[in-house]
Amino acid sequence: MSEDIKCSQYDVKQNKILSHVFPLQASGRCQSIKENNVTHTICKEQDYLNERNIFNIFHFLLSHVIIHQPADPIQYLYELLDDFILFRSGLKEPRLLWTEKHLNAIFENILFHDSEFLPLDGFKTAMKTMGVRSYDPCPDQLVRGYVDRQTFYRIA
Repeated sequence: MSEDIKCSQYDVKQNKILSHVFPLQASGRCQSIKENNVTHTICKEQDYLNERNIFNIFHFLLSHVIIHQPADPIQYLYELLDDFILFRSGLKEPRLLWTEKHLNAIFENILFHDSEFLPLDGFKTAMKTMGVRSYDPCPDQLVRGYVDRQTFYRIA
């Protein structure tokens, strides 16, 4: 094995993301440097961001801005961050990304025929489409293999 530390595929993917966010720092990111016989990776910056969920927070903030398209995005972000902090403190309910009209549109587009039930594959596709990362892939089912509208709304 060489002296250089190899970056994982996740690090390479995050490196591509970071190169768009921090273009001036893109060169040299996720590389090994040998100084004083100590090999040290620059990936520790990425580890810092990952450990503190910085990417998830940015995803949350930008998703809200894109979906709601406020007239004053800076003021909107201030309010969103305030709500986020209050939610994390347990003082407020989370701000929902998707409104009922969004959920209706997604449900209707993936709906199986004219029924009120989504097949599990359609449910998973809807969750992926909405960017929901943490959910039960096999939720409560009134009809085996299908998710009803109320369960879909509750989880989304």
